[in-house]
Amino acid sequence: MKKLFIYLIIRLTTRHAETAYKIYQRIYDPESNQTIVNILHSYETTNVSNDEVNTVVTIETPKSKKQEIIDSLNYLKSKPVKTKKDKESIYSLEMVLKNM
Repeated sequence: MKKLFIYLIIRLTTRHAETAYKIYQRIYDPESNQTIVNILHSYETTNVSNDEVNTVVTIETPKSKKQEIIDSLNYLKSKPVKTKKDKESIYSLEMVLKNM
């Protein structure tokens, strides 16, 4: 009865019943969530062989602040439909670049 009452309180404070159920499960049944994670992990490891896995590691050098601003500015300028906020952002980024 206590668990039902707690579920009802959770349900009253959340928008959807499914969300309330997930919250309730995390509070009172953490073992089942752990079991699902273990099942998914074992499924992934059995279906992928070592021959099929190609690991690609790319190391990117950190971008400078100026390069980040330029990239942002290029992205905003390349958008086909610019909102008012986009235009304001373009202007402010251009001013920041001028002052650098």
